[in-house]
Amino acid sequence: MKKLFTLTALLLSNILLGQLTTINPDTVCYQTAGSIYQVSNAPGYVYNWTILAPGVITAGQGTNQITVDWSAAAPGLIPNGVSVDAANANGCLSAASLLDVFIYDVTPTITAIGPFCETDPCVPLAANPAGGVFSGVGVVGGDFCPNVAGAGGHTITYTYTNGGCTFDATINVGVSTQPVLSPIQHN
Repeated sequence: MKKLFTLTALLLSNILLGQLTTINPDTVCYQTAGSIYQVSNAPGYVYNWTILAPGVITAGQGTNQITVDWSAAAPGLIPNGVSVDAANANGCLSAASLLDVFIYDVTPTITAIGPFCETDPCVPLAANPAGGVFSGVGVVGGDFCPNVAGAGGHTITYTYTNGGCTFDATINVGVSTQPVLSPIQHN
């Protein structure tokens, strides 16, 4: 009878676990501090989660849902980065469920520009990978306009979003004042 109960419990848990859809590997944005993982909750189960370093469980150990801080992880694949098993009230242990984790990172770069005089015309901005958005004082669409920015130091930010992850790059641009001369005088 105990074997039948255990077999039924394992089949039921596999059916319940199959209802959640996480693609393997799970993609996590670089320096993410709050990734949530879960399995279907089965009453009376005690869940044991294992996270490979440098990931750290910040909440939920023993439950069917945990929060993981991946902020110290380098970009790349962490095979079997998340695993969970469960024990029922009779002490029977499930097979482990494993999930690979891919830490996704893109490092955008902005092509350097400047220095400028405050009367200079707008210049186009360029960055890699393409498809992001520029922002900052003096940014008009995809151009930097020194005559709009005015004199001083300005930070231009390029924000690139892909796969649900957002990455930023910044550059500093200097705009100098236009020299002003007094009128020519004749003595």
